[in-house]
Amino acid sequence: MTQLATVDWIIVLGFLVLVTIVGFALSRAASGGLNDYFLGGNKIPWWVLGISTSTSNFDMSGTMIIVAAVFGLGYKGFLVELRGGVGLSLAFLMVFLAKWLRRSRVMTSAEWMKLRFGTDRQGRAAHLLSAIANIVLSLGMIIYFCTGAGKFLTHFLPFSELTCTTVMVTIGLLYTLMSGLYGVVFTDVVQMILLSFTALYITVVAFGMAPDVTLPAHFLELNLENPVGPGALRLASQAGWQPILEMFGLVICIYLLRTTLEGSGGVGGYTDQRFFAARSEREASLLTLEAIVLSLLRWTMVAGLVVMGLYMVQHGAAGAEAIADDPESVLPVVLSRTLPAGVKGVVLAGLIAAAMSTFDSTLNAGASYIVKDVYESYIKPSATGEDLMRVSRWATIGLCLAGVLLSAVIPNINSIWGLITTALGPALFVPLFLRWYWPRFNGYGFALGTGGGMLAALVVDLGLKMPLHTGFPTIVAISLAICVGATLATPPVEDRVLVRFYTQVAPWGFWRKVMDKAMKTGQLSLQDAGAQLQEKVNDAMALFFAVPFQLALLLAGMAFVFHDWLKLGFFGAVVGMCGVGLYFFWYKGLKSPEVCQAEDEAHRRRYGEGFEVEESDGVGAALDVTA
Repeated sequence: MTQLATVDWIIVLGFLVLVTIVGFALSRAASGGLNDYFLGGNKIPWWVLGISTSTSNFDMSGTMIIVAAVFGLGYKGFLVELRGGVGLSLAFLMVFLAKWLRRSRVMTSAEWMKLRFGTDRQGRAAHLLSAIANIVLSLGMIIYFCTGAGKFLTHFLPFSELTCTTVMVTIGLLYTLMSGLYGVVFTDVVQMILLSFTALYITVVAFGMAPDVTLPAHFLELNLENPVGPGALRLASQAGWQPILEMFGLVICIYLLRTTLEGSGGVGGYTDQRFFAARSEREASLLTLEAIVLSLLRWTMVAGLVVMGLYMVQHGAAGAEAIADDPESVLPVVLSRTLPAGVKGVVLAGLIAAAMSTFDSTLNAGASYIVKDVYESYIKPSATGEDLMRVSRWATIGLCLAGVLLSAVIPNINSIWGLITTALGPALFVPLFLRWYWPRFNGYGFALGTGGGMLAALVVDLGLKMPLHTGFPTIVAISLAICVGATLATPPVEDRVLVRFYTQVAPWGFWRKVMDKAMKTGQLSLQDAGAQLQEKVNDAMALFFAVPFQLALLLAGMAFVFHDWLKLGFFGAVVGMCGVGLYFFWYKGLKSPEVCQAEDEAHRRRYGEGFEVEESDGVGAALDVTA
């Protein structure tokens, strides 16, 4: 443990007091009802939501894992983090998924099921299982946060991991309870200011150190061959790393498949909440681009921490032996041993901010599923607004306590991160993917596929302990078989529900018969159908540019810190070319604010704020559009 100077204590405590004050100041804005508490009343500017999205993904625990991966493997550590640390799903969200989610006009990912599958028995089954799955994932993310936060802070504070975690959690819980999403996103802005300083400071210092550091052999290799060298050996001794290193190429391909499924189908949780909260579909798309660009700060910081860690090892600095024993400790050891007083306090506050941002976002979103999708829907439908707000706060407290207590039995960060990203995640990605693209997919298929897939994931990962290259395909295959089998064995979704969903959201997929029915009943004009087709063509082209744009941007940032000028030039050129493509195929196609406002008003006139699809919509059941 490194003792903090008085100035560092003042900075850290000042930050904690500041975010608490911000939460209190915004408490009145969040008191108007559930929409205000969980979505900010759809009044929060896109640039604030974009900062919040980026900050929520800039978590402390994940950064510790990423630094460990890059420290041991070089650029190949970046490839490992395609499993979730890169956040590549943002490229898919930016191009098409963000606007689909905003067009849904719901409060939670579980409530979305009513729009897609209806409100009959199968719709309610999908709704309930989606709520349960999102609550479980929220709990897993809170455990993940608590495990990493405690491990990090013990390097700076004279307390146990549980005590450190409890203090952070208490403050995050306090302002989340008071102000809901308002408090979450506006404290995220404060936190991003600290994070930006932290990232830029580390980047600049490491850039100056880089000439005095000898990068290990194979460090600059960016290929799918099995990693070699002392760094790989260090990682191999840690839990969960050996299978990744032994079948590296296959594992990376699996990670890419996982990311594609996630990006194409959605991720749920607090990520979707940002898009439901956006003021329009245009702003939902713009906030995602902002989140992608801001994520560059995280990756230059990661590269900087790696350079500083290598400098410590190669120059025999105090603490180097701790890095060799546990690569996950590179982040806290480097910061505790190399930063001067004052700067250390700001950097520590910035990383505490990163951790709290992930925590408060997850906590607020998780509570929304408990209140909106379980309590109000199935326990007390007659609950008043005052009742729901009270239950919201108790749900927030309960979810928080459960996460803190369970984090005490988790051995390391990589274990819980692996369970979330490559076991529970794949089990959910299949039904989440099918819901957008296959009209015949019904609520029973979603519910059974979600429940069965999660059970299979737990058995495969925790029970059978299957390695990733066999466990992942097994989980995906089981989930897919259950989804398809249950769907074909049960009645399809009603035509009127499908037509309502398609005309409102206009997703990709096999929706031609549904589109024809919408045109036949007058709910979709020929002109609108043509505009939808053009939009889909543009989106497909934009996706071709968006994925390499994000990857090249982050790799260029790392190359800059490593003084790898050849890769910097190459990836910089890719960013430039893809940026031009995105301008023409994505940005120019975004709807204007006036069009978005007019569409929202037309939707409210036609449907109000509910999600029931009435027969008066004019859609009969004479034509089967679900084949």
